[in-house]
Amino acid sequence: MSFQRLFLTALILIPFQLLGNENHYTLDFSQIEGNALEWFEKNGWAEQVDMDKMNPRFEKGTLVIEPKDDYSGVFFKDFRPDSRQLKGVNKIRIEWGVEQYPEGSDWSGATDEKRNVRNAIGVMVFFGDEDQDSGVFYVPNIPYFLAFFLGEKERPGIAYLGNYWQKTGRYFCTPCDGKIGEFITEMELPKTFNRQFGFDPPPISGISIDADASNTTPKNGRHSKSFIRKIELLP
Repeated sequence: MSFQRLFLTALILIPFQLLGNENHYTLDFSQIEGNALEWFEKNGWAEQVDMDKMNPRFEKGTLVIEPKDDYSGVFFKDFRPDSRQLKGVNKIRIEWGVEQYPEGSDWSGATDEKRNVRNAIGVMVFFGDEDQDSGVFYVPNIPYFLAFFLGEKERPGIAYLGNYWQKTGRYFCTPCDGKIGEFITEMELPKTFNRQFGFDPPPISGISIDADASNTTPKNGRHSKSFIRKIELLP
């Protein structure tokens, strides 16, 4: 999850479901078909870094990401241009899974040193309008965020720091036992944000789906394979 180059609507639409109001947002891939890159562009998501090279596709009611090389990539939805920041969201719920973790990912070690912090799949939730300092001049500033990922060697209950945005971003691996398969991740957002940063969160201003296989070793002809079925931001 390096993101060195990161950052350069109840309604049912067939064949997918996208539900949203001021305190509820659901992204459901269970009925989506067609080209994934075209779908995200049509629905206001930006494809960033190298997501277009990571073999994103809709398959068996999920969004699958399966990089054949050591790429990182992001799909990013910014609520701010549409004045649709979400207020009153209490919980995030994600249905997702992993078939292969990136070999060589390691979130351990001193946070003041560069680590190979990678992930098969992640979701980031951004808070507020103001961009915060990344910590280095060559990495863009972004708002406060809470990030969730599935990792092989990491542990639940730990607020991990990445290589950048260490004062304003936290990463959580949950559930996190190294198994492959499908999982459900749930977490209370306001309580978690306040515990990490010491104040109540601003409205949610964006959300992203990411994967990072940079500097990892291929296996089975790929660097990782993961999928998402549904993301819900709930009151």
